[in-house]
Amino acid sequence: AECYPKLVRSFATIQPSADEIHQLGLDQVALIRSEMQAVIDEHFGGGSIDEFLRRVNIDPEFTFESEEAVLQYSLDALDAAKAAMAEAFGRLPKADVLVKPYPEFAESGIGEYHPSSEDSTRPGIFYIAVTNPTTRSRVTQQSTLYHETYPGHHHQIALSLELGDSVHPVARYFGNSGFTEGWGLYAERLADELGLYGGPLDYLGLLSEQGARASRLVIDTGLHTKGWTRQQSVDYMASNTAWPLHDIENDINRYISWPGQATSYMLGMLEIRRLRDLAEEELGERFDLKAFHDRVVGYGGITLPMLHVSILAWIEEQKAAG
Repeated sequence: AECYPKLVRSFATIQPSADEIHQLGLDQVALIRSEMQAVIDEHFGGGSIDEFLRRVNIDPEFTFESEEAVLQYSLDALDAAKAAMAEAFGRLPKADVLVKPYPEFAESGIGEYHPSSEDSTRPGIFYIAVTNPTTRSRVTQQSTLYHETYPGHHHQIALSLELGDSVHPVARYFGNSGFTEGWGLYAERLADELGLYGGPLDYLGLLSEQGARASRLVIDTGLHTKGWTRQQSVDYMASNTAWPLHDIENDINRYISWPGQATSYMLGMLEIRRLRDLAEEELGERFDLKAFHDRVVGYGGITLPMLHVSILAWIEEQKAAG
């Protein structure tokens, strides 16, 4: 009971109670499920959310025909994201980012980002799984790419590395899950604001990824403070995300062995969103989305309390500037 809040703080850099996190997760899952149901009703003939989330992983209508098609789907999404970044940011990283299939020795992975170099000569790389394409759903391909590349991890991490001596090395090289993963999750929603999702299935994938991170709040607190079982956790995640069952089982094992970390994604995203809402309310027509985003990612991987102070100061600067 005493350790868990400290573990949450070590990852998320803020420390709500376990009960607060659990209830927040339940509330977010309910909101996201209502969005899911609306998409399923409008575009896929209605029916059960749980059944449709399982169907997208096995119905050929929603899977790929070849490994080349898996890769091209992400390459096309990356091109679209790159073209849209100037709409939301005043400053972009110098380093490029590439999408590549996993090398053979690691092809069982589900996707991971490797950062660019400080001098921007080595691009960032987002490795994706392309094997067994007929069993690989399109549903979360785009949302995962936006989380990992633009406007998500690559944008934020490459900028941090390129800041040089203007920020502390800790903020350049290390960061923290609350800020970094919170930004990645925020970026998935930002991609929707930028019109980057190709269709209703891709948008449902966004909701699936959001639902997974909301479910983590419920499951992590459930496992470590409320006596939840592994199977109870698997079943809850399966009801709220389109992830394949074996990925869900692997993730639950991760939560069991890594208390607190799973909460940082949604806690971080909600804090960034709260600060944006506050800035929009305080500044009204003077609110500049590009300037806000540049401020959020402009100091490296700072803690969420530091970000709070930074955005409050930025709001006052904008007011003073007229």
